[in-house]
Amino acid sequence: MNIVVSVLITILAPVMLITGCGPQQGTRDHAPDSQSNGLQNPSTQTPSPHSAVSPGTTSHPAASAETFPKTAGSPGTFPVTTASQKTSAQSGVARLVQYAEKFELTPVGDMVRLTVLAPWQNASGARFNYLLGNDPSRVPDSLSSIPFITSPVKSTVIMSTTFTGFLDTLGVASTITGVSGGDYIYNNELLQRYRSGHIREVGYDQQMNYELILDLDPDVVFLFGVQSGIVQTVNKLQDAGIPVVICADYLEPHPLGRAEWIKFFAAFYEKQELAADIFREVAYRYDSIATSVATTRNANVTGIQAKVALGTRGKAPDVMLGLPWKDTWYVAGGASFAARLIHDAGGAYLFSDHEHAEAKPYDIETVFSRAMEAEVWLNPGIAGSLDEILEHDQRFGKLDVFNIGEVYNNNRRMGAGGGNDYWESGVIRPDQVLQDLVHIFNDRPVDNNDLFYYRKLQ
Repeated sequence: MNIVVSVLITILAPVMLITGCGPQQGTRDHAPDSQSNGLQNPSTQTPSPHSAVSPGTTSHPAASAETFPKTAGSPGTFPVTTASQKTSAQSGVARLVQYAEKFELTPVGDMVRLTVLAPWQNASGARFNYLLGNDPSRVPDSLSSIPFITSPVKSTVIMSTTFTGFLDTLGVASTITGVSGGDYIYNNELLQRYRSGHIREVGYDQQMNYELILDLDPDVVFLFGVQSGIVQTVNKLQDAGIPVVICADYLEPHPLGRAEWIKFFAAFYEKQELAADIFREVAYRYDSIATSVATTRNANVTGIQAKVALGTRGKAPDVMLGLPWKDTWYVAGGASFAARLIHDAGGAYLFSDHEHAEAKPYDIETVFSRAMEAEVWLNPGIAGSLDEILEHDQRFGKLDVFNIGEVYNNNRRMGAGGGNDYWESGVIRPDQVLQDLVHIFNDRPVDNNDLFYYRKLQ
């Protein structure tokens, strides 16, 4: 996939993960993003009892509620909703999905029906159904029009390197035979398989190598779409007899909603119980941090007690996100994935009064006027230093947040080929991302050794 398309996709990501945080690798890389993704030193923490919860080849911390320090939060409208609370408000098979809004999972006898909802921006009403099972002859006539995929799948082609995080966590990354943007894989084992030719590069969009995909003959192709044109790709592959599944994980408005897509991928491998166990642990850790922050936010404390509760900063910091693309700054709204993470970590998002979820374009001057108030700057594109930000636009040197050095990027864990682990393991570890942000919003000074995905730019 060419770099221009990669950049545009990542721009659309502060609606994907945390502005300046959208997928930045493989087929979703390099540019400001849209929606986009705690508190001991990660290198000294104990791995989770579920090894799969430790993404990639490196063990992640198994944080407990007691290890999460309390910190101040910003005023906002987000309630702290635990998984158990949300589940109790649902009924029947809907309980299988607790946070995700972009897919439904429904048992149908000994089969599973998956429904993907509105899988690109402004795709309201679009639904894609898939039926998974061992024997297509058992499909009832009422469901015969739904594409059937035999499970467990043995081989797959993925059109986003972000999907490697889900598959590796489930222990099924060995089934990947083709990938789009393989140079941006962070996982070293998969990167070596790619470089040795065991995982093939299949391209993307106009450069997609359909003949190679046909030769690979995968059991399923996982892809995503930014616009409705992705349907043409889906139809072309299906007409050639290749099962295709379109994913919408990057559009989830809640960090745990995106992480819950591990249940979606698990259904193709008949690993639903493992996925449920993994997600339960991640959700518990995330909710423990968010609840601690919310408790402090609502506490009636004053004087010295307030300083202790609010951390060394003494208040919820005003937070800005991202970096402009050419003369346009794509800004995630106050109902976005990005805003949710900032709120749950105790920050005050500068655009929280914008009640939309998607990233909308603004001119640089409009964003710059608010940025003058920022106390923390997160996810400045692919910048690796303060100098690189100035090279982008000298005017950033006038911002107080730049001059005091409170600029952090989510690129601490970079692979040999330029892949960023934030977009692989970080997708299923929002608890660790949240843990990083709590550190950033409260510690003074912030020690990079206390951060896992983030680092302070110098």
